[in-house]
Amino acid sequence: MFRFSILFLLVVCMSMYVVIVYAQEDVVGGATIKGEVIDTSPEQNPIEGVTVTIVNSATGKEYTVKTDKDGAYEKKGLPAGRYMVSVSKPGYGDRVGRPKVVAVGGEIFDRIKMRKKVVAAPENKVDAAQEDVVGGATIKGQVIDVSPQQRPIAGVTVKIVNMATEKEHTVTTDKDGAYEKKGLPAGRYMISISKPGYGDRVREKVVPARGEIFDRIKMRKQENIFTFLWDIFGYVFLSLFILFILFFSGAEL
Repeated sequence: MFRFSILFLLVVCMSMYVVIVYAQEDVVGGATIKGEVIDTSPEQNPIEGVTVTIVNSATGKEYTVKTDKDGAYEKKGLPAGRYMVSVSKPGYGDRVGRPKVVAVGGEIFDRIKMRKKVVAAPENKVDAAQEDVVGGATIKGQVIDVSPQQRPIAGVTVKIVNMATEKEHTVTTDKDGAYEKKGLPAGRYMISISKPGYGDRVREKVVPARGEIFDRIKMRKQENIFTFLWDIFGYVFLSLFILFILFFSGAEL
């Protein structure tokens, strides 16, 4: 009976510890990501009302805040880790910042510039059908997983969006994880990749006239419910099994 009581207490303590760790989405005294969103004018005016989306690259957990009248934003209580910060507001081109890594209790500041969208006069508008330029620029790359083997991922949807005209081009990766889009006008592009079962990724690239860029992007598999439950309770059940073996074998605890 004494050994069974010890066994029961050990299991309860381990379960409480694991559940508490995973329950901490917003960590008290956690990390902070803050910054400022400004326009591209020489005065660098702050932009109010910008939606700032902060995504934990490991868990996919998304946090959203708005900039104030000073263009400032702040999100406290974040678990340590790697984050992607994106900003958007009607009338401005969306931006995605570089990946940010914050330590436990750490703080980072990021200033992001947004450019106002320019509406061209009717006589200057480019026919969307003419946007594939003969001999134009090329964006290509490879999508791989985050494993040490860096395995290629086939069937990934790659969207390439011209940030000036909002013209969207879509391609799919082949068996080698490779993708390519030719005939693009020079300019700034937003590259987003997605595939069911994986976390989405977004990049921003600038290509010169007739230039070519190559971008290798890593994707992380999203945890399904079974993987999630194993992460929470798997080691508890494993420890329970070992303790039961010791208990029924008559070993001294």
